Amino acid sequence: MQVNQSPSELIVEVFAVAVSELTSLGLSKEQAVLGLLSQAAVQANPTAMMHAAALHDKYHKDFLIV
Repeated sequence: MQVNQSPSELIVEVFAVAVSELTSLGLSKEQAVLGLLSQAAVQANPTAMMHAAALHDKYHKDFLIV
């Protein structure tokens, strides 16, 4: 991690590392992502979850493998 990274860049990097670590423990990528998301969902406030759902609707297609 670089010292001059933005908070968003750090979050993306930490999330990627967490997924990688969980897959190395035997979870599939989907299981790792869903596990991390479930933890975030129970800790976030409802407004943040509504914002997350809107971002999902807007950007999820960019991550689909065709």
